[in-house]
Amino acid sequence: MYTTQVQSGRADGAMAPEPLIQALGAPRFRYEMTFRTDAYSVPATRRAAKAILVGGTPDMEDDCLDRALLIITELVANTVKHAARRSPRAELTLVTDDRSLTIAVHDTDPGLPRVLPPSHPDDTGGRGLRLVHDLASEVDGTLEVRSDPDRRGKAVRVSLPL
Repeated sequence: MYTTQVQSGRADGAMAPEPLIQALGAPRFRYEMTFRTDAYSVPATRRAAKAILVGGTPDMEDDCLDRALLIITELVANTVKHAARRSPRAELTLVTDDRSLTIAVHDTDPGLPRVLPPSHPDDTGGRGLRLVHDLASEVDGTLEVRSDPDRRGKAVRVSLPL
């Protein structure tokens, strides 16, 4: 497991994980990053995630990388916008195996977001989780929102096929 922190727009720590070799020999890595839930962390977390994904999954198609980075950006931005008051920090976890990439963002705000129905073109908000849902669904991926067992936080998890 590799951990870094993003503070005030800078990522500190390991920037590229080494693959872990499973018993079957399939490459796999897990990377965890803690970020502050402020506006500076959105682009910094995206840059750090890009470095991790490019370094850890060199065979990832460009469209999959772009989709993953957009999802990461939306999830981090949603955390900053909706959970910062109760969760001054949050975690981004990236896990890959030979078939999928799992992206998870965990915060300590107990409020559970909902995927809203498609919005009207003139709406100015409420599109973040809908966009994440649609981006995952387009490639037969999944989106799930889970409350922590103690109900003191939540994780939003997206799985994308590689």
